[in-house]
Amino acid sequence: MITAGDPDDGDTFRVPPVPLASGTRLGGSEGGRVTAVELVVTTEDGATTRIPLRAQHGAWWAPDPPEG
Repeated sequence: MITAGDPDDGDTFRVPPVPLASGTRLGGSEGGRVTAVELVVTTEDGATTRIPLRAQHGAWWAPDPPEG
C-alpha cells in the first residue's frame, strides 16, 4: 500500500494492494506495448507526485510499501 504523510492521522492518501489496471497493449492489437504505468497525484498547490506501478501476473499493481 502506498501512503503519504503520517499513516496514523486518519487522512492519509492510500492506494490499495489490488491491480489498478491490466493488459499489455494500448488500443487493442494494433496499439503499442505498454512498458510502464504511473499514477499521478496532484495537490491543490499544483505539486505532483508520480507513483510508478509494478507489472505482475498480467496486471499493474501499486508498489510494495517501503521497508522500515
